[in-house]
Amino acid sequence: MELIIYILLFLILFSGVVFNLKLTNFRKVREVRNKAKDYLKKNN
Repeated sequence: MELIIYILLFLILFSGVVFNLKLTNFRKVREVRNKAKDYLKKNN
C-alpha cells in the first residue's frame, strides 16, 4: 500500500516538473520570437 502511494506522489511530482518546463520553454520561445519581430521592424 505504501509503495502505491509513493508511486502516485512521484508521478504527480514528475508530471508537475514536466508541465512547468513546457510552460517556461513556451514563454522563452515567445519572448525570442517577439524580440526577433522587433529587430526586423527596426531594420526595415
